[in-house]
Amino acid sequence: MSESPIPLSALEQSVADPADPTFFPPAAYTSPAFHEFEQEAIWQREWIPVGRAEEVAEPGAWFSIEVAGEPLLIVRDDDGAINAISAVCRHRGMLVAEGRGTCERAFICPYHSWAYGRDGRLIGAPQAIEQVRRGIALPRLRVELWHGFVFVNFDADAPPLAPRLASLEPIVSPHRLEELRGEFSVDPDYKFEFDYDWNWKVYAEGQNECYHCDKLHGDTPLMQQTDCSSLLFDVMEPDNGVFHFVLRNRDLDVTLNHVGRALFGAIPGLTEAQRWITHTIAIAPGMLLVLMPDSVIALSYRPTGPTSMRVKRHRLYPQEVLARPDFVERHRAETAAVRTFVGQDDYAFALVQQGLRSRFAPRGPIATRERALVGMNAWLLERYRAAEARAGERAPVAAA
Repeated sequence: MSESPIPLSALEQSVADPADPTFFPPAAYTSPAFHEFEQEAIWQREWIPVGRAEEVAEPGAWFSIEVAGEPLLIVRDDDGAINAISAVCRHRGMLVAEGRGTCERAFICPYHSWAYGRDGRLIGAPQAIEQVRRGIALPRLRVELWHGFVFVNFDADAPPLAPRLASLEPIVSPHRLEELRGEFSVDPDYKFEFDYDWNWKVYAEGQNECYHCDKLHGDTPLMQQTDCSSLLFDVMEPDNGVFHFVLRNRDLDVTLNHVGRALFGAIPGLTEAQRWITHTIAIAPGMLLVLMPDSVIALSYRPTGPTSMRVKRHRLYPQEVLARPDFVERHRAETAAVRTFVGQDDYAFALVQQGLRSRFAPRGPIATRERALVGMNAWLLERYRAAEARAGERAPVAAA
């Protein structure tokens, strides 16, 4: 593993003095070499969210995804377990499947018809009986479920995810995340994956602060119902990469849509006090949750290049809401409002990325209402240091 192309001493200004922290230097958001360093230091070592369990609700259901440059298949096995396996055929390296669908019995490589079971084992190959007997299999990654979210990890020695997130349990449990379902479950035309042309940290930073909320989004119904002066940083755990802040709303059941109020009522079981609150939770490196009284917005994201990324955006509702005959129509009205809100962020992120390429790009100060970013920088820097300490080692390899 290579050393960081940006001296890590240059990044310490982003975490060292809480009274006067700054953002990372512009090269951390633009450099191809630093992107490759991060792939090894972060994305091949940490727990990465890849989707919801209900995306593979039935045995054989699968979807493809690329993480840290590796094509993967997420598939539900016959016993109900969710597997994450390499999509790269062990014969000639062709991708055995792309997209999403149902694997009735086997993934069959289109090139030479090598067949793999849902657990990745080679179960058939024309005129290659000995290869089948040798136990060839697609490499598998570790998988962990957390409140209905599927996480994968290339590193066989990484600590489990759940203990790291223990402090979030009192916050997320009232919303019953594992019982909620994504809108895609009933609206097959709903698009929930998006590609963007900016560095993943530009996105993560923008999603993990509310300094901009009443400015960039001030004309939206949501922000007109939100008291940004009430911002409270609750859980701040840089060692665990967990950050949580709370906003108090100006009314019950405020949510992100075209009217600023819940169309379908609150999530059953929430107390009246909980229905006044919006929670924002960041789980490094690639997840953000917005817990609202009626629903939960879940963002999982990962880099696809030095200045590009992909986001999977789900909105989760109680199952009885999804069963309503008017859900799809009314949800599409909500989605239009979400696009407006997200479009404002997109406009800002695109111009930030453009500015970071400038010779005059600043290394600006981190404001008080952005201080969760200091913790995120500390989490990143610790992993950059660990990567340099491992210099010369190979990146973790999934088990074959």
